[in-house]
Amino acid sequence: MLVFIWFILVITAVDTEGCSHGVHRSAEIVIFCDYFNYGKNQHELGTFTRFVEDVQNVTNQQPRLHLHDFDYKNIQEYYGTYRGPVRYITQKNYIVSFINFMTWRPQPDTAHKPHILILMLDGQEPYLFMKPKIHKLKRAGVEIFVVGGRRFQNHEFNDIVSYPLKTHLYNILEYPSLDGALSALTRSVCRSIEGKERRAKKALLSQVRVAGGGDHCRGRVELLYNDTWGWLSDERWDRHGADVVCRQLGCGPSLEAMRGDAFGTASGHFLQLVDCTGDENDVSQCLLGRWMEADPATPRSSAGVSCLSSGVGNIRLIGGSGPCDGMVEVSLNNTWSRFCLWNFDVREASVVCRQMGCGPLIKIQENIVGEDGARQRMVEETHCLGSESKISDCRISVWNAQPCLHNIQAGIVCSTSAISKVTLEGRNSPCSGKVKIFQDNKWNLIPAFEWNVEAEAVLCRQLGCGLAIERAHVKKVSIPKGTFPQSDVRSVFCAGHEARLSECSAVLSKGHTCEALEAEVFCSQTGISRVRLVGGNSSCSGRVEVFYNQAWGTVCDDTWDLSDAHVVCRHIGCGPAQQALGEAYFSPGSGTIWLEKLFCNGTESSLSQCGGVVSKNSLCTHSQDAGVICTDKKPL
Repeated sequence: MLVFIWFILVITAVDTEGCSHGVHRSAEIVIFCDYFNYGKNQHELGTFTRFVEDVQNVTNQQPRLHLHDFDYKNIQEYYGTYRGPVRYITQKNYIVSFINFMTWRPQPDTAHKPHILILMLDGQEPYLFMKPKIHKLKRAGVEIFVVGGRRFQNHEFNDIVSYPLKTHLYNILEYPSLDGALSALTRSVCRSIEGKERRAKKALLSQVRVAGGGDHCRGRVELLYNDTWGWLSDERWDRHGADVVCRQLGCGPSLEAMRGDAFGTASGHFLQLVDCTGDENDVSQCLLGRWMEADPATPRSSAGVSCLSSGVGNIRLIGGSGPCDGMVEVSLNNTWSRFCLWNFDVREASVVCRQMGCGPLIKIQENIVGEDGARQRMVEETHCLGSESKISDCRISVWNAQPCLHNIQAGIVCSTSAISKVTLEGRNSPCSGKVKIFQDNKWNLIPAFEWNVEAEAVLCRQLGCGLAIERAHVKKVSIPKGTFPQSDVRSVFCAGHEARLSECSAVLSKGHTCEALEAEVFCSQTGISRVRLVGGNSSCSGRVEVFYNQAWGTVCDDTWDLSDAHVVCRHIGCGPAQQALGEAYFSPGSGTIWLEKLFCNGTESSLSQCGGVVSKNSLCTHSQDAGVICTDKKPL
């Protein structure tokens, strides 16, 4: 019999173990569990309850714990002597009905907070039927984590969790104990919550440098924390953190993460630790420890790093039958290096196809090399979103001297023809309908699960329509009857600023099943015709407001950057943008937040030429209104 646990936590600005020290946090979290058999194992109940208590340490309300078990007396016995904050209610429910019942209700005071769903599953339920609703939840901004139980199979949950898998998918069999898995999960949840505080953390930890190594890519790690320079302790220091430091320094990937004062003893203030995944843009986005003054009574060692002196260069395919297939090699420090297959998947491969000027990815190939080939420096791990235009935009970690597991290196086969035709069908409007792509001499539907708003913005722009309209209503999703449709196109990855889908990365897969139904797009018939700046000290600075649907509204700062700001400045007749500002820098606006996302490449003459997304259930609030400071108009 399955066990059901459901509780909601609203996290406030209090420290907890695993989160960054002194950082404001706020979130809404829902947890569902279906595999703990409390009737037979009270230890598991105790472990999970302690996990609830850890999260309770940062909450301003008591969590609600819903349990269902065939041996209710055991649960009563456990909680009969329990004196902690968890209160429980017995209830019967199962994962499919729970997911379909779950409703997303962004409120004005919670819309800007991270919303997190943690699923603790064992593989007994038919998770296939969760996918349509999970897809809707993701589209609405819910981040999905999965902890797997005894019958856990990673592939069953790959399409359920948010990306990347390594920070969202946890198999408890891969940890010494359940506590270890939950501890790793807690750190990932902390990272997710703190993602909303990136600007504040960047202001706190603004710069990084190295000292004592003889050049700018090698030495002891030093940090500017709250306007004071100090050094980094080597507690939890590893290659993931080293890669982030090297990236922030403008160097290539790290060669070594050094511990034990490798570049001499440091003194003064130090940062207790940084805990990174390796995918962050700079150290401030990692989990941060305490800022402390060195104490001779408790000596600490400093962290050091050695990076490649230059970044990722060109890429090529060798040993294939043509320009669009072969073994993948990348230039690192003017030396060609290959990719280990084990951390090279379809997103990375599709980016290579795009960079090579080829069509969508067809397949990834295994290449087994001899010992001589295995001794060369390898790319250990590559993490791409799939929307990057070149592999150097991805996160790359290199081997130092270790061989690639089983000496298996990555090769790819790309199509020689790009996506040529797209259309929308099934509705009366030419700007709405199910997406169909012409590939391999036939029209293919697109699976909804890896189809996102960035791709919709590109398609609406390509079709000559207006803004993409986000319609991720999650109150009810019906489970499809009969067989799912199939398609030869598995995925399309766009950044949002592309002019057409043929410029995006894509993955082909013969007869791929559309388990989350087919992608459907709704585009507005009109775009943005008028723009104004409000609240600045001149006509060329202020909060950005756009006229849409017969009313003025604001722009969310979610994807707001200098490329978008340049187009706004050009649209209103000002000079180039000096700053793209967020967090309601020019005070919050009022009315509707029209643009949840904006995608300009910076060369457009007006906002009507950019891609963008309008949402009827926006997760933004006016505290996130975008602003800009343009160069003033030159007098005639």
